Amino acid sequence: MVSIEKMIDKLEELPTPDFVVQKIITVASDPNASVKELANAIMMDASLSSKVLKLANSAYYGIPREITVLNEAIMILGFKTVRNLAMSVFTYGALFQGSQGEDSGINREALWRHFVYVAVASETLGEILGYPVKEELFINGLLHDIGKVALDVISPKVMRALHKITSEKKRNFTEAEDLLEVPSHTSIGAKLVEKWGLPEMIVQSVAGHHNPELYIDSINAEVVAMVHIADVVINTMYPGDSLSYGKPELSHEALNILSLKPRILPRFIDRLKDKLVKVDDFVNM
Repeated sequence: MVSIEKMIDKLEELPTPDFVVQKIITVASDPNASVKELANAIMMDASLSSKVLKLANSAYYGIPREITVLNEAIMILGFKTVRNLAMSVFTYGALFQGSQGEDSGINREALWRHFVYVAVASETLGEILGYPVKEELFINGLLHDIGKVALDVISPKVMRALHKITSEKKRNFTEAEDLLEVPSHTSIGAKLVEKWGLPEMIVQSVAGHHNPELYIDSINAEVVAMVHIADVVINTMYPGDSLSYGKPELSHEALNILSLKPRILPRFIDRLKDKLVKVDDFVNM
């Protein structure tokens, strides 16, 4: 197996959001930025522009007429949603479609579907609970398992061994990591998004989506808890997509953080099912 030190060092070799994506994130995060500034940032990359427009017109957002210009997409969807679209395009292109080198044998298409479904589930739960900035939940959910695809890129041999344990013995991914004594996908993922310069909220969601109690005193505790619940629900509905085959474990601490009563979960799942049938453009990016 690859040593912990070498595995962490290899994170430096992974793609980093390029100038255009970094510019989009910066402008979208600036409360004083204009629609024109954000549109100009996106238009620096023609391919990215067309993909953002395609996603803006997807069934998921349900815009009643076709959006043909970026300015219109930004005004209708908002800065944070357009930023999420750009990050979705980057993440898929850089890590899921990039050169894989040695093949670990995992199903990256299913793993990407898991990313998207947890993003939608996180946002949907935020809507039900009245979270004020539900767009933040989408990006946190989307990137929660980024450590798994990072691990697949930097060490296919380790990923192959982990997947063998989870699939054959029907174990959770975290259990397999403990058995092989390899760095967790949560720690690898947190270091990667930190390297990308993303907000602490995302770092904590990636690091704590299996153990939200770790951030109970953080200002981001509610976000981490919602991503955790979204991940558990999606893993229950679609076992194996995330390379985890054991029974998902729901943290009662997450329910307490959100003051969430179990009776809300059926309503959440019903609304989530309605939304998941509309995300094909994200899944088949």
